[in-house]
Amino acid sequence: MGYRTTRLKGDKEHRRRTDIAAGSISPQKLFGVPVGLMFYEGAARVLQSGATAPSLLTGDPRSVVVEAYPGVLARQIIGRGSYKQDTRSKQTAELAPARRDILVALRNGILSSTHGIFVDAPDSLCEDPGADRPDALLCAMQAAWSWRRRFDGFGAPADGDPNEG
Repeated sequence: MGYRTTRLKGDKEHRRRTDIAAGSISPQKLFGVPVGLMFYEGAARVLQSGATAPSLLTGDPRSVVVEAYPGVLARQIIGRGSYKQDTRSKQTAELAPARRDILVALRNGILSSTHGIFVDAPDSLCEDPGADRPDALLCAMQAAWSWRRRFDGFGAPADGDPNEG
């Protein structure tokens, strides 16, 4: 809590440059969408795994972890519209067309020129109202994109903050 009290208004939960560019919330958020809690859970597992986290942690070079944010790719396809809902009581059929639009665009190669990846996935992927399955596909695409750039810093900007990854 002390960290937040010393920060300027509007920056109580620090956002990295990558968070700002992605339009994502702070990885320090501990309530609402508790990204900070997810980070703490994931970070401990990464440390235990012995994997490499490019620019942050040198470990097994055959086991590399990168951060992925599915919303970045989803927004490139459908804009700022929603395609999922985490709250079960709010999961309605209205978001299914957006998930279908994402899947159709991916199968039609919308990101093939920028990511060099082609997708073959079943329609049933869109039936998940929480969008865990579509998110997993979008994250896998980001991981593949990063792996293709493994000899160039895994695609991270050369002027990136090494404390942020």
